[in-house]
Amino acid sequence: MPHAPTTALTAAALCLAAGVASPALAQCSVFRVFMPDFDQRRSALPNNGSMYCVPTATANALAYVSNHGYPGVFGGPRDWQSQSQYGYVNTQLSVMGAFMGTDPDEGTGISGWRSVTRAYVNDEPGFIVGSIHASEFVGVNPLAMANHMRIGSIVMPIMGWYVERDTHRWERNGGHMVTMWGGTNLCSAPQNMRLIYRDPANDNSLFSQSDFSTTTTTFSVDPLDRFKYKNGTFYYPRLMYQLDANGGFLDGFGYILPAFGLTTDPITQDIEMHIPLPLTDDPEPKVFPFDRLPAFTSVISMAPGLLPTESFVITQPDRTRQGTLHFVDALEGTMVPIDTLTAPRCLVTGRHGAVYVAAGSDLMCYLPLEGGGYSVEGKLTLPAPADAMVYDDETDEMVILCQATRRLLRVDRHLRLLRNDAIPSAVALDGDGSVLVNPEDGSEWIACSGSPSIVEFSRDPFSGRLLVARDLRLEGVTAPYAAQFGDDGVLYVVQDRAVRSFEKIDDTTWGRANSPLDGMPTGNVFAVGRGRSNFDPDTMEDVNILPPDIGPGRGDCLADLDFDGELTIFDFLEFQNLFGAGSTIADFDHDGDLTIFDFLAYQNAFAAGC
Repeated sequence: MPHAPTTALTAAALCLAAGVASPALAQCSVFRVFMPDFDQRRSALPNNGSMYCVPTATANALAYVSNHGYPGVFGGPRDWQSQSQYGYVNTQLSVMGAFMGTDPDEGTGISGWRSVTRAYVNDEPGFIVGSIHASEFVGVNPLAMANHMRIGSIVMPIMGWYVERDTHRWERNGGHMVTMWGGTNLCSAPQNMRLIYRDPANDNSLFSQSDFSTTTTTFSVDPLDRFKYKNGTFYYPRLMYQLDANGGFLDGFGYILPAFGLTTDPITQDIEMHIPLPLTDDPEPKVFPFDRLPAFTSVISMAPGLLPTESFVITQPDRTRQGTLHFVDALEGTMVPIDTLTAPRCLVTGRHGAVYVAAGSDLMCYLPLEGGGYSVEGKLTLPAPADAMVYDDETDEMVILCQATRRLLRVDRHLRLLRNDAIPSAVALDGDGSVLVNPEDGSEWIACSGSPSIVEFSRDPFSGRLLVARDLRLEGVTAPYAAQFGDDGVLYVVQDRAVRSFEKIDDTTWGRANSPLDGMPTGNVFAVGRGRSNFDPDTMEDVNILPPDIGPGRGDCLADLDFDGELTIFDFLEFQNLFGAGSTIADFDHDGDLTIFDFLAYQNAFAAGC
């Protein structure tokens, strides 16, 4: 466990208009101070680091995490502004770029970025990595990034550079990744929004670290509504916000987020989102409760959406066949009905924005509408009713368990039935079933609450039929509910109304994992958060180019803790409040502890002025 709070995010509640904005929507401005600002231009890197924006923006994020309770991620805590760290950062960027596959002339692909970033954060338990990109069913907007920051994410905006080929049709010819420091008015009109970020490319020195600074940009009044990726053939009507810089658009963002879980109260069945180790200014675990369910109503299935702040659940009154699919918003705490269902069983969310629901023998695909809400855009009649299913992000397919007919199905995201396999007769299918896909190797697993076994399948190399590869028995697990894998290969089950986590020790042994979700109380319905990406290499171009030269950013004024642009007695009072609350914003000497030396360091920063 970290020895200090995992912080420093300050959310300032700024209303859209006095008396108008709701309490949740009022938090339109977010800041993450002490975010490092490494330079990508370095003589130690190939091509002087000109195409190293992705490793550098990511290094900013990892160094921040390392300084705030998780030293294993990047070797902190350290004073990253100090020139004494320049050589260390050179080495880290070189190694990171090599593993990410960074090309000195074309940059870094998202697939390489995600796998390497996950490897770095996996040195400390409790983080997930994902990315969101403007695509066929997904829009990217600054408010989504602000909401990510509000629940603890570190956000790395991706700016695409576009050329207008004809009216309102643009083609992408490069991009740039930065690290989000904050933003103001991010739930306002586009022209009032301000995105504040660390730009790896705003300094030309090749031999020393420049002073940390922030760049602030605004957005155009009208977001782009049709765009085309380089070498692509499709136009997508999805919003992207234009930046004030030569055809630059916000077309995606990567994120590092503390692990989270969706739980049901063992007694009331009410739903909560839990973040045990938040990277926010509040050192306590975060719990987001949703609207209370009506009496005698149960949650029968739930899944996080592509955005972690958004989820989907199916509720059903006791002893009835009718249920309801809901959209749930963690920050608002609301549940909005989408559709009424007959004999609903389970749901999953795809990585492209779709929601899939099994009800009776039907598998339905819900897609988001332009003006909000969801509608049924496709339906497949399954060979038998589904009891459990999981979405395999690597193949964009669903694996579906049909217990009554002892079948395991595979269906692609366009609702085409691909496989219909018989489950070996030796496998017990009693009780509530779960189906799993291990992200480490793509293997298929099932578990049922009526048996202590969790079964891994393989396939006969000649016939392709399912074979039992492993009959896994976990210590203390006799009736596994809600079995599932996390992104890092950790296996989660619910036993005796609590989450238990396990990890692979060797080829034959699994032991208890050091997951922050372990021991979390829940009902028999539980969903672990995933770091997901809707990136599609076939339609989204990876190439990076240097951004237009917009000059150096505004230098940091760390002592201005109330963000009013001046140093006053109120900044001293804010420092005292942060120190008293245990916030690592007050860790001004960057040693990972709060001591009298932080007071002295703050006094020096205040005296130095801005």
